[in-house]
Amino acid sequence: MTANSYLEYFLVLFGWVMNNAMWTILSSTGLFALPLVFKVLGVWLKVREEGADEGNKGLLAMPRIEHAIYVSFVVMLFCCIPLLPVDISTIKFDSSRAKQCGISVPTPQNSGYSGLVNDFDGRTAQVPIWWYLLHMMSKGTTQAMIASIPCGTQLRQMRFDVQNTKLRDPVLLQEVQDFADQCYSRAYFRLKNSNTQLSDATINSVGWIGSDYFLNTSGYYDYYTATTPRSQWPYDSTRDSGYPDTGQGGYPTCKTWWSGGSSGLRTRVLATFSDYTRKEVQRQFPGQQWEEVVLRWIVSPRNAGLSGGGVTYMAGADDTASGIGGNLSRLASTVGLGMKQVEALPGFDALKQALPMIQALLQMMIITVIPVLMMFSAYEPKTVVTISFALFALQFITFWWELAGWLDDRLITILYSSLAANGLASGEPIADFLSSPRDGWIMNLVLGMMYVVFPAFWLGMLSWVGVQLGTAISSAMEKGSVQAKQAGEEAGKQVKNTALNQIKKI
Repeated sequence: MTANSYLEYFLVLFGWVMNNAMWTILSSTGLFALPLVFKVLGVWLKVREEGADEGNKGLLAMPRIEHAIYVSFVVMLFCCIPLLPVDISTIKFDSSRAKQCGISVPTPQNSGYSGLVNDFDGRTAQVPIWWYLLHMMSKGTTQAMIASIPCGTQLRQMRFDVQNTKLRDPVLLQEVQDFADQCYSRAYFRLKNSNTQLSDATINSVGWIGSDYFLNTSGYYDYYTATTPRSQWPYDSTRDSGYPDTGQGGYPTCKTWWSGGSSGLRTRVLATFSDYTRKEVQRQFPGQQWEEVVLRWIVSPRNAGLSGGGVTYMAGADDTASGIGGNLSRLASTVGLGMKQVEALPGFDALKQALPMIQALLQMMIITVIPVLMMFSAYEPKTVVTISFALFALQFITFWWELAGWLDDRLITILYSSLAANGLASGEPIADFLSSPRDGWIMNLVLGMMYVVFPAFWLGMLSWVGVQLGTAISSAMEKGSVQAKQAGEEAGKQVKNTALNQIKKI
């Protein structure tokens, strides 16, 4: 047996453990046989209402009762009685898609769910033959269909990981805000007052505190220095003349403060990203280009506000970003950010994370109640067909989500590339997507269609097919019982005719 998500890896086994417990309760109490009693009684009562000729009702009842009991016992044997053992070591976490697309995915034992491995270690369940074969067939079909989809870049997942990286260290967060006040706001003020018009490239470059333009253009970050001592750099009397030596560090230039080796703010901010997120972004942006992509988000005023509970920075209109004007600017930024936080939450990104969990929970629920459903239906084949289609449809939803992810990547690339072509974005369309906290309502509508409506239609269609097919099978079996009835009637007539002939001879 295989699983496509971490939660499914454990919940499928847990569902079968609960299934076995439910069947044990029904069999030990004898409740499993109660539907058979009612079915036999129903057949007997129906036969009493039929057959105008006396003496043939027993012949009518026997084939029908045998038919009902045989079918019920076959259903119980294949769909209710646990036979094939399964434990946590025999369930395989499927990583074939990740290997196909060159993505490193940890095993459940090495993930955040590792604690559950200990909980389920040693727990063994038994699976009925039919459901075991159905699981193998459903997963095999799903994986074969997924393998036919071209590999995507998982851009939305990448944005989710980047935007959920916060500056949790309050000291580092304060230093980012100090850099924005003491370096970025002063450089930005000088740029606005020394130029009458800026090119598109310059506008895109100076939109964040680590701007290459300010770093590499003379008179900006190489000219301005920190106005408060920084402990990472010792006091230099030549460089720091005019600033007091407080013993708490020196006053580096803004360029050194930002990119000064391991002590630089850039390196220490990059260290906040997890190894997994760093590798995924590097895969999409080879070389050093990935650093600017992730730094633009994590040091942005929006993320600084989310990291610091609403405290953020804003490029002021004065040289030092202090005094009444600077305070009002920061206050306006804080209030504006607080009003927009709801919009900044990645709704569909979170939904995409939650959907496989919901799928696993639904599978566990269906597996757990299979014995009860079979008992309440009196072990009808129609119920087996309906549940089989429901489980297959639920497991096959993974294919629709993989297809939706690939289409989503293509739509994102097309949308942001067209914006860049029209001069509405920078030259790196995907970087603009990663720094965007939300999508337009049209994109949200398309995402809702792909991730929610597609699977809903699929479940509805296959459920309808399952019900119709189950009804057809039940109808075919009823026709078989009608033939048994006709055979019984013919046998009764023959017995009656034989008896009458014997009487006449006498």
